[in-house]
Amino acid sequence: MMTKWLLLTWSAFGSVLLTSSPAEGFLLEYQNELANISSLAVREVTASWADNSELNGLFNRRILAQIGDATVQMRHRDEYVADLLENERDSISDLCWEFLEQYYAFYRALWGVDLKNCVREAYQDLEYDRLDRFRPQASSAQRILKTATYQAIRTLSMSDIFDQQSIRAKLTEELQSYQNTWEYYATTLQEELQRHDAIVSGTMGRLAVCIDRALVYQQVDVDVIEEEIQTNCDNEAKRVAN
Repeated sequence: MMTKWLLLTWSAFGSVLLTSSPAEGFLLEYQNELANISSLAVREVTASWADNSELNGLFNRRILAQIGDATVQMRHRDEYVADLLENERDSISDLCWEFLEQYYAFYRALWGVDLKNCVREAYQDLEYDRLDRFRPQASSAQRILKTATYQAIRTLSMSDIFDQQSIRAKLTEELQSYQNTWEYYATTLQEELQRHDAIVSGTMGRLAVCIDRALVYQQVDVDVIEEEIQTNCDNEAKRVAN
């Protein structure tokens, strides 16, 4: 008898659990819609973030490749001048040797500064692309749209629980707001990804100009050193004598 009573009791209690009131039903419906928006946004933002990280990585490698080539060229020229001065030490005067040593040390430092300035400018562009182009918008989207998962409870906690019509209106408004917010961020994030190409193009163009200028300056200095060795610093010796 007791067993039969317990079965009847659990059956009745289970039917209560499985049957939602109209009020509970519409709350769950709204919450499901809000949760779907949040889940969609999180998935899409995560995918966009991965795409952006890949773009950042490719950008970084392009800069490194271009700077690496320039560094190799500068080092070859530097080694050439060092070898040239060592090999021609006995063919030039002490006064010329001292002048060329100072000249070489001074301009060698400038070569490094010129190339470092090129790297610094490229790095600033890379940091902007990495931190300021896409990331703030993506972070904002994740932060705002994740709140949709508990918006129904938050709205209910701030409402008159007996005013079902008002709660419905508020949830409808919130749902539309989140939908509009996601549409905005979906468009914005795509635009931010598309802006990457223009940033890369501008950076690589400026970097190429900067590197070419640095290499030209270096070559001019190398040419001067070669000429001074050939003339035994004749022009410089005349200036010192005068």
